[in-house]
Amino acid sequence: MRINHFNSIQNNPYKKQTQDVKQETVQSAYKKDEIQISDEAKKLLSSSKFEQERADKVNEIKRQVESGNYQVDASRVAKSILDFWPKS
Repeated sequence: MRINHFNSIQNNPYKKQTQDVKQETVQSAYKKDEIQISDEAKKLLSSSKFEQERADKVNEIKRQVESGNYQVDASRVAKSILDFWPKS
């Protein structure tokens, strides 16, 4: 009786193929999304006049709160809340 090692369990081509697929799925599971912002877009974001206006407004409110002069308009807050929720 002659034993042929070519078709033995150790050389099973199907088993090797499934191991390769498993390794590929493990490697692809660890990939992360990336985002790249161009230098021109960064420049536009940093030089935005809206950013400066917002910072000025925030600083003004902080100054008013610290000095105790900040007043909340309750009717304006209530109107904003009612406008936010859709009427059904």
